[in-house]
Amino acid sequence: MTTGTPSAGVGGALAAVQRTFASPTLALLHKASAPFVVAVFETVFVPGRGAVGADAMHLEVAQLLADLRSAGVEGVPGEAARVLCSRWVRERWLIRDVDDATGEQYRLTSSAQEALEFVRRAGGARALVSESRIRTLLDAVERAAHDANPDREARVAALDQQIARLTAERDRLAHGGEVPATSSERMEEQVDHVLMLVRELPSDFARVAESIKALQRSIIGQLRADERPTGEVLEEYLTASENLMENTPEGRAFLGAMELLGDPELVASLDAHLATVLRHPFAQHVDRAQRAAFRSIRSQVVEALEVVQTEQARATRTLTAQVRQRDPLRDRELDHAIRDAVNALTAWFPVAGRGARVEPLTWLGRTRLGRLRTTLHDLRPEAPPAALAQAVPDDLPATDLAEIRAMGGPQTGLLAEHVSVLTSDGTPVSVADAFARGDAVLRRPVELLGYYELAADDLGADTGATDDDDGSDAVERVTAVRADGSTRDFLVPRILLAAPTDPADGGIS
Repeated sequence: MTTGTPSAGVGGALAAVQRTFASPTLALLHKASAPFVVAVFETVFVPGRGAVGADAMHLEVAQLLADLRSAGVEGVPGEAARVLCSRWVRERWLIRDVDDATGEQYRLTSSAQEALEFVRRAGGARALVSESRIRTLLDAVERAAHDANPDREARVAALDQQIARLTAERDRLAHGGEVPATSSERMEEQVDHVLMLVRELPSDFARVAESIKALQRSIIGQLRADERPTGEVLEEYLTASENLMENTPEGRAFLGAMELLGDPELVASLDAHLATVLRHPFAQHVDRAQRAAFRSIRSQVVEALEVVQTEQARATRTLTAQVRQRDPLRDRELDHAIRDAVNALTAWFPVAGRGARVEPLTWLGRTRLGRLRTTLHDLRPEAPPAALAQAVPDDLPATDLAEIRAMGGPQTGLLAEHVSVLTSDGTPVSVADAFARGDAVLRRPVELLGYYELAADDLGADTGATDDDDGSDAVERVTAVRADGSTRDFLVPRILLAAPTDPADGGIS
């Protein structure tokens, strides 16, 4: 049997895999401390919080370390929070930059975001293969085939089929056809797929921002090298920026997102579609955090876009300041002086002993420090302030806890229990009906705000009116009882309340 070297195909594949495993994403997941790092990133960088101030980051990481150590968790690093954050910056899991408004802050790199997304998907409760993902795949292939087909008649035939199918469905519904009900399981699976797509956007856009930062550093390095004219270097920067946006998948995604969000009708339809999904009965079993993440899809996309726009603006300001303040002659003189000083120190250190004197380079300019202060102003006052007078407390009227609570805000907990009892049979109840059927302590005017707060959390609530209503039932009258026993009537919108859901119940993951 003969042996030989691995084939070129296997060698190339091995080299590619080795480069992949050397990336910061897999380096993070390969670390023994990966569970701790991923848990910290998940806790600090929650949805809607793409950047965290440096001081706040250090305090939060220090608190997490203290909590884990007090709980006896093994494998918790012994370093300080500031040291850990600096190490994560060096390992390219965090980006530390300076914002013009908030100062120094931390952001997750695209590699760290990819690692977090991998952990979420690997630990998901549902399988990755689902009807929603397959349908997305088929729709994408159909659109690609439609765009790639140059046959005019084939395109017209495809559009005719689509129009006929939609027209038939419209006619069926217009003539009283049954509206198919979508199961809660299918809605949960589709919402989970939407949230997965949204979670992938920040890492894509962060990769664009990192590419812009790397390009800015390269251009500044070329300007400082002074090997080519400034105009030629800036022209290269503009060309590279344009190519970055048009020739990379992340750049094209950024331009496409900017174009889509520039359409007011499309943004308005997105908000309407999100509200429609959240009115489905399945949403009553979704916890508050997941509902907030689904509601904030548009803001998450906008925030991811702002990261790229902020990096573009910062790169432009940095290059502008570099061009305006750059003095090639002064830079060359400084480089020459530093080089001579380094060469002189290199020759002097091996032969010099302790306490040896060195002749200064006299052609370097002397620093003019001016006069230094030798004393400081005494901050203590010349005379102490007058002693405070002993104030005699006034006689306050006697009050008890019940009177104080009667003057307070809505009792949301008691209201939620009251609504749960009224809707225990599955029948929704209106705000006015629930208010009228409550005890006297639950019929204060302020309790109306509590009921409508519950209605805002109830994603399935509506006015209860039908297409045949004339609008007279859209408003109901309630009689409220003040703490002093007086009454007042209010006209309130008719809103139906369903049974409040427990945020601790399981929802979509």
